[in-house]
Amino acid sequence: MIVIIVSMSNQSSLSAVELCATGMSQMGRFRADAMEHINAAIEADPKYCLPLIVKASMLHGANDARFDNDIADLIKQSRALLPSSESYDAGLLEAVSIASAGHGVEAATIYEQLLNDAPDDLFLHVLVQEQIFWLGQPQWMRDIVERAAPTWSESHQDFGPLLSLRAFANEEAGYFNEAEYFGRAAVEIDSSDVWGAHAVAHVLVMKGQIHDGVQWLEGLSGNWGHANQMRHHLWWHFCLFLLELGEYDRIIELLDTEVRNLNSPLVKASPAATIDINNYSSLLMRLELYGVDVSMHWQKLSALCSERITNHGSAFSNIHDMMVLSASGNLKDAKALLANMQQQFATPDQTGSVALSYKVVGIPVCEAILAHRAKDYAQVLSKLGGVRHQLQMMGASHAQRDVFYHLLVHAANAENRGDLRQVFLHDIERLGFCEVPKRAAYQH
Repeated sequence: MIVIIVSMSNQSSLSAVELCATGMSQMGRFRADAMEHINAAIEADPKYCLPLIVKASMLHGANDARFDNDIADLIKQSRALLPSSESYDAGLLEAVSIASAGHGVEAATIYEQLLNDAPDDLFLHVLVQEQIFWLGQPQWMRDIVERAAPTWSESHQDFGPLLSLRAFANEEAGYFNEAEYFGRAAVEIDSSDVWGAHAVAHVLVMKGQIHDGVQWLEGLSGNWGHANQMRHHLWWHFCLFLLELGEYDRIIELLDTEVRNLNSPLVKASPAATIDINNYSSLLMRLELYGVDVSMHWQKLSALCSERITNHGSAFSNIHDMMVLSASGNLKDAKALLANMQQQFATPDQTGSVALSYKVVGIPVCEAILAHRAKDYAQVLSKLGGVRHQLQMMGASHAQRDVFYHLLVHAANAENRGDLRQVFLHDIERLGFCEVPKRAAYQH
């Protein structure tokens, strides 16, 4: 349930409160119109601080440094309007302030504390799951949602979306049967529930149930029209199943019709959305490793990624920028991206989860990607192989990070290191992937 009563001040109009509550609810359902409602709430009552905090939280979730100034301004405005230092608003404000400074663990801890008092608050669950997802701590993510779950009721208006969050947390933590059960139950309640569909897609790809995955997503795809960029990400998942089936031509078609369609209202509104860039580039990398010529497709993202060489909101996203810049032959900007990361994060005074993710994982993985493009496979094995057990520090899911094991196995094959290849395959199995030797990436 979205908590709004404690957030109402004397200045906040009823319409602003209702608009804010709707926006928070829509965010919890991954709806594309969530920000519209929040902006309308701010316009309806500029002195109502909760929608300002919610907007800052939503912008922070983009993991994009382009929004840093906007977030800082929203935080400043919110502090001046805060009704009480002990309010729900105050907790949310403290969390987004800390998160925007790069301290994800501390921010997630505040959300966790707030959930002790409101264990059925959908908005809080979305925020804490998102924060912990980018920390790469799935067991923590699962623990929070499982502690809250006994308080939920099937009559609760947010029961379905809460089940979806429970499904994803269980999947990433390795509880596949529970995850599939909760995800399917959520979709049974609402067939347009993209997060529930997403959680089940994760389960099926981890289990290697490829045909089931195709059937699951294809059957639900007509229900995603309302969704935010998650609709593009679900098509990315669909392409993962097609990769296993060798349907490369269909993937190439879907790249520009569903994964990132320039005519899509979402892409027109946000052409540089990090999730879309990550989806597109990781599929290109996989296709290329499978021997498919995608050289012209890399060029489609090159200019966008060139604009991101000083945008360090997410190590995971910058690694995908590096994929694009190096593959498109833009080595000048690729090296500039790496140099900027090193300058900003390779110093002792940089602390917090974001800085740590760059220092430990982001910088060496980018070095490995550059080395792979130069066919220096020994360097790939050294740089990427040396941090492969810390990859979760960049956040993202097991399925998203799997591409880095594709690179490792490819490099081991190129160096005739069958011994390392076997080690990497065992690593992948430990992460929860089933039928690993039969996977298309590891048969080549």
